[in-house]
Amino acid sequence: MGYPVMRDSTLQSHYESVERVITVMRNQLDQPMTLHQMARIGFASPYHFSRTFREVTGVPPVQFLYALRLDQAKRLLTETQKKVIDICYEVGYTSVGTFSRRFADVLGVSPVRFRKLIDNRTKPSPAATVNGRGQTQTGTRVEGHVTAPGDFRGPIAVGLFHTRIPQGRPVSCAVIEDRGVFELEAVPPGSYYLFAVGLVNPSLSSLSYEHGNALRAGGQRLRIFRNAVHGFTSLQLRPPSPFDPPLLLMLSAQNLACRSHKYPAAAKPGKVEKLI
Repeated sequence: MGYPVMRDSTLQSHYESVERVITVMRNQLDQPMTLHQMARIGFASPYHFSRTFREVTGVPPVQFLYALRLDQAKRLLTETQKKVIDICYEVGYTSVGTFSRRFADVLGVSPVRFRKLIDNRTKPSPAATVNGRGQTQTGTRVEGHVTAPGDFRGPIAVGLFHTRIPQGRPVSCAVIEDRGVFELEAVPPGSYYLFAVGLVNPSLSSLSYEHGNALRAGGQRLRIFRNAVHGFTSLQLRPPSPFDPPLLLMLSAQNLACRSHKYPAAAKPGKVEKLI
């Protein structure tokens, strides 16, 4: 069942409510914030605010807050020499153990290891990142097509993720130059979310590419069942929005152990079944 059609004024008020809360989140990452507190800031009941927030951002408000905290932690680890324990408290965690586990669960490495990778500009071995398991796998091939604004030039990373926020290592990924057809290999049966990230002026040596300025596309759900792809695999890159959750990716497209290929922009993907 779809959501009811809303008047422009109502829709605008919803966006203003969500934007107001996101602004407070960003400015008070070190402070605890419950759903009830968020709802008060957004001038809505907890139920209606939670529903509105998901409609606007695609994820629950608490999950959005957690993503902001980890994104800020990643930035502090990259740009400062602050101790991990200080960063932990600065982004709203009260336990270093909890912070480190959460960071590792999402980004694939601990905060200490992440900083060492940044400091050394060391690339993880491909065996650690190919489909997250380091071995050749069988599965379904997912094909699709990416379009981009006319002035965009750069690599595009496409991946399948388990969550509505692109984070950690993808189930399968590919990097294409500019735009065109992509292929994701060896995707096991399951339900995933498809995303693309267009990297503007990426640094070839950086493991800490700033994804905040990256173009984005996707978020749609794909289901892989009996070697068939159910869902839409066409992606259109757009500029980032204040309502986008952070991209919790550790690596830039150049450093992802993804299959890299290039197709003509006019190439067409294979037939994909529509999600029922």
